[in-house]
Amino acid sequence: MTEPKSNSARAPRERTPKLLVLRSKIGCRISAKSFESTRSERGKKVMRRYGNIAVLISLAIVGASRVPQAQGAALGSIRGFIKDGAGEPLAGAIVFVLGEPVAPAKSEKPIKQLKTDDEGKFIATGINPGRYVIKAAAAGYKAVEVSALVKANKATIFDSILLRRSETLADETLENSDSKYAARALKRTIFHFDDQKKYQKEDSRILADAVTETHGYVSAFFQSAPSDMRGASFAGTNFAVSQQVEKIGHLLVSGQVGQGIGAPQRLQALTSINAGDRHQLSVALGYGRLLVTAPGIESKLGQVSVSATDTWQIRGPFIIVYGVEFARFTEGASGVSILPRFGIAADAGPRTKLFAGFVPGSSSDTQAQITSETGEVVFPEQKPVAVASLPSGLSEPRPDRSFRLQFGGEQILSENSSIELMAFVDTISGKGVGLLTIPIDGEHAASQGLRAYDQNGGAKGVTVVFKHKLGKAFNGCIGYAFGEGQQLDARGISDPASLFARGFFHVITAKVDGHFVRTGTRISTIYRLSSGRAVFGIDPFQGKISTYDPNLSFLISQELPTFNLIPGQLSAVLDMRNLLDQQASVNDDQQELISIRFHRLVRVGVALRF
Repeated sequence: MTEPKSNSARAPRERTPKLLVLRSKIGCRISAKSFESTRSERGKKVMRRYGNIAVLISLAIVGASRVPQAQGAALGSIRGFIKDGAGEPLAGAIVFVLGEPVAPAKSEKPIKQLKTDDEGKFIATGINPGRYVIKAAAAGYKAVEVSALVKANKATIFDSILLRRSETLADETLENSDSKYAARALKRTIFHFDDQKKYQKEDSRILADAVTETHGYVSAFFQSAPSDMRGASFAGTNFAVSQQVEKIGHLLVSGQVGQGIGAPQRLQALTSINAGDRHQLSVALGYGRLLVTAPGIESKLGQVSVSATDTWQIRGPFIIVYGVEFARFTEGASGVSILPRFGIAADAGPRTKLFAGFVPGSSSDTQAQITSETGEVVFPEQKPVAVASLPSGLSEPRPDRSFRLQFGGEQILSENSSIELMAFVDTISGKGVGLLTIPIDGEHAASQGLRAYDQNGGAKGVTVVFKHKLGKAFNGCIGYAFGEGQQLDARGISDPASLFARGFFHVITAKVDGHFVRTGTRISTIYRLSSGRAVFGIDPFQGKISTYDPNLSFLISQELPTFNLIPGQLSAVLDMRNLLDQQASVNDDQQELISIRFHRLVRVGVALRF
C-alpha cells in the first residue's frame, strides 16, 4: 500500500517541469490532455500558478531586452558650427530644424529651435531618422538653408555653415518675414523699412505667410531722475501683443501706462496687410496723453493720431514708401498736424545702397524698443508740448509739424564693417522744449518754475556712421555729425522770442554692444559728446546710435530662469542714462535755464517676451 502512494505523489512532480516549459513559450498552447492526466486537483492549481508567473517573467525579459534597442535605433542628432564670411564663429545665431515642406508654399513648423554658443556651435539631439532642412539666421546676415539626412544612432555633422552679410537692398528683401525662421533686425533705411522678406529663387515678395501664433512683450519698471528738482519718479508698464491675421498680415497692439510725474499714457493699434506680392499696407491708430507745462492749461492733453503707409516693391531691389500722418489734439485744444511721408531706396552696386526721403520729424526720445513680426515697436519718453503765447496773454498748445528731407547711401566695406553717409535738411515747427527756470539771486526767487517753449526754425548737416564687428561678442559703432542748427540764447531769459539762435554744432557718438550667449547677458554702452547749448529738434542720427541725449549711458539686461513656470523669456533690465548729468543750459546774471529732458535717469525692471 505504501509503494502506490509514493508513485502517485511523484506523478505530479514529474509533470511540473514539462508544464512550466510549455507555458514559458510565448504563443504556444498547452494540450488539454496534460491536465486530464493529472490525478490531483491540488497539484493542478500549483502548476497553474507557477506557470502564470513563468509567463510574466518571460514577457518582462523579452520586453526589457527589446525596448532599449528600439529606442536607440529611432533617434539621431545634428550638430555643427555657424560662421560668418570671414570664418569667425557667430555667437547667438538662431538655428531651426525643419521638416521638409509638403508643398513649395508651405513649410513645416520648427521641430527644434537652437541658439549657437560663444564658439558658434549648436547641437540638436533626439531627432527621428529622416530628411530635414536646417535654417540658420542672424541679425544683419542672409539666412541659409541646408538639407540634412538623419540616421539612427548617427550624428549628422556640419563643419561650418557660412552666413554672409546682407550687402544690398536686394538681399534684405529676400529675407523671411516670419520671426521664427529669420533674424528680427535688419539695417533700417531712411523710411524705417526693416521688415524681413521671404526668400524665393526667381522672385521676391513683400511679405510671406507666417505662423499664426500670438507673440507679446510685457515690461514692468520703476524709473527715477535723482537730479531732477521736480522729483520725477514713476512706475510704469510697457506692453505689445502681435497676432497673425489669417494669411494677409499682422495686428499689433501696444501701449504704455504709468503712475507718477512724467508717466506716459499711450495706446496704439497697428495693422500690416499684405496686398498682393509687392504691396504692404500699414495703418495705425493711436491715442496718448501729453505733458503740458504752461499757465492756464491743464497738465495733461490728449492727442489722436492716424497714419497710413504703403511699401511698394516696384521691381527687385527698388522700393518706394509713401503715406501720410495725421494728428489732432483733444480735450480742449484743436491743433491739427498733417505730414506726408515719401521714401525711395535702390541698389547702386553689389555693395552700395542709395536712399532718399521726406519723413515726419516728430520722433522723440525712446524709452525702450523691441522688434516684433510687424517691425520695430518704439515706446517713447513723455515729451513736453510746444506752447505759444497769444496776444490775449493766454497760451495755446501747438502740434508738432517738423519734418526732414534727407538723402544718402551705405557702403559695405567687408563682412565686419560698413559706413553710411547722409545729408539732411530739417524744418522745425511746434517742437516742445521744456526748460526749468532757476533764479541765481534772491530777487527773482518767485520766477522759478517749469515752462514749455515752442522751438521753430531749422537745421542742416551731414552725418557719418561707421559700424564694425569687434569679435565674437561685441559690435561697435561710431558716428559724427556737423552742421548748422539751433542753440539756447541767454537773451531768451527775458525775451522768449529770442530763446533759440542759429549756430554751428558738432556731435560725436560711440556705441558698443555686447551679447554673451552663455550667460544670457546683453550690455550696451553709449557715449555722446555735443555742445552744451545745442538743442536738436530732430536727432541727427535719428536714434540709430543713441536713443537718449546726451553723454554716458548703460543698458544691461540679464536672462532669468523660468523653470517652465511661465512661457517665454524673462529678463531683468537696468537702464542708466546721462550718468555724468550733462544738460543743455544757458544763464545770465539773474537766472539760469536748464533743459528738463536730460537729467540723470535710472530705470530698473523685468521684461517678459513670449
